[in-house]
Amino acid sequence: MSAFTQEDRNMLADSLNRFVEEAYDGERRFAILKSDDGFGRQEWATYAELGWLGIAIDERHGGSGGGLAELAVLMRAAGRGLLMEPLLPTLILAAGAISQGGSAEQKALWLPAIAEGRAILTLAQDDAAQDAAPVTATKAGDDYILSGQRGFVLYGAAADRIIVKADLAGNTALFLVPPTAHGVSLAHARSIDDRPVADLVLDNVRVAAGDCLPGGDARLLESLNQTAALAVCAEAVGAMEIANRLTLDYLKTRTQFGTTIGSFQVPQHRMVDMTLAAQEAAAITWAAIGAASVQAPDADLLTAAAKARSAAAARLIGEQAIQLHGGIGMTEEYVIGHYYRRLMLLETLFGGAGWHLDRLGGWTAAGMAEGSV
Repeated sequence: MSAFTQEDRNMLADSLNRFVEEAYDGERRFAILKSDDGFGRQEWATYAELGWLGIAIDERHGGSGGGLAELAVLMRAAGRGLLMEPLLPTLILAAGAISQGGSAEQKALWLPAIAEGRAILTLAQDDAAQDAAPVTATKAGDDYILSGQRGFVLYGAAADRIIVKADLAGNTALFLVPPTAHGVSLAHARSIDDRPVADLVLDNVRVAAGDCLPGGDARLLESLNQTAALAVCAEAVGAMEIANRLTLDYLKTRTQFGTTIGSFQVPQHRMVDMTLAAQEAAAITWAAIGAASVQAPDADLLTAAAKARSAAAARLIGEQAIQLHGGIGMTEEYVIGHYYRRLMLLETLFGGAGWHLDRLGGWTAAGMAEGSV
C-alpha cells in the first residue's frame, strides 16, 4: 500500500511540472543533448535532493514508500518535459528488480544508492538485434560465467551495474554485472529520441554469487515489464499533452492566405482527433495503473489495453503534429520534432499496439472457451 495520498500526488505533480517549466527549458535540454553523457548529471542530483529518485523505494532503504501511481506521476512529467535522465531503467526496472527479487544485502547496498542519486542501474533483457546470441549463465564454483549479447540497453554506458537477464539451466536468472568487468564490451549509440543506448557483449564474464538476484526469475521479469509498460504509457500521456498544446498554439498563430491555418476545417478536424486520442489514452492508462496498484484480477488485461491504445495514439499524434507544423516541424531547433521522436520510441517500448492487441485477443479467446466472456 502506497504511503502517498491523492493530495500528496497532486503536490508531487505540481512540483514536477514547475521544475520542467522553469529549470528544464529548451536551452537546457539542447545542452544536455550535446553532452557526452546524454543526460543531466546535475539534474540527476537535483532529483535525488527533491526525493524523486526514492519515490517508490521502501522507507527502510531511504525512499518514500510510494508505488506505481507515484511513479506514473513522475513519468508523465518526464514526458511533458522530454526529460533525458535514466528514470525508466533505474527507478522502475532496476530498483524494481532489486526491491522485489534482491537479497537483503543487495537491497541495503543499491536501493539507498539509487534514492540518493549515487548509482545508475539499468536492465538488459530481450535483444533488439536479430542476430544476437542469448545470454547464458553457467555455474563455475561459487561464481557464474555469462556469455552472449543484449541489444538496446538504455543508459548502458552510464550504468554502475547492468542487471542482465540470462538463461541458467533452462530458467531465467538476473545478474548484477559491472560494465567494467573483464569480458564486458559496450557499443554506444543514441535512440531515435537521442537517449543513450548500448549493445552489450558478454564474453565469459565472471559474476560473483552475491551478484545473482535470488528472486530474479521469469515471473519477476514479467511483473517488471508490466510496470514498465504502464510507466511508458504515463510518459506518452505527458508527451501527447504537450505535443497537442504546441500544435494548437501553432494553428492559432501561423497565418496563410490572410488567416490563421487553425481557421480551416481540415486542421480543426485533425486537432479534434488528436485531442480525443490523447484523452482516450490517458483514461485507459490511469484505469490500468489503478488496477495494477491494487493487483486487481483484470490488471494484466487493462495494461495490455492501455499500451495498445497509448501506442496507437502516440503514432497518430506524433505524425499529425509534424504534418500540421509543416517543414518547420522536422528541424532540429523546433521542439515538436523532439516530441515526435519521443512518442515514436514510446510507441514500441515494451510492446507495440499490435503485440498487445494479440495478447488481448488471446485472453478473449481463452475466456470465451472457458465461458467467462
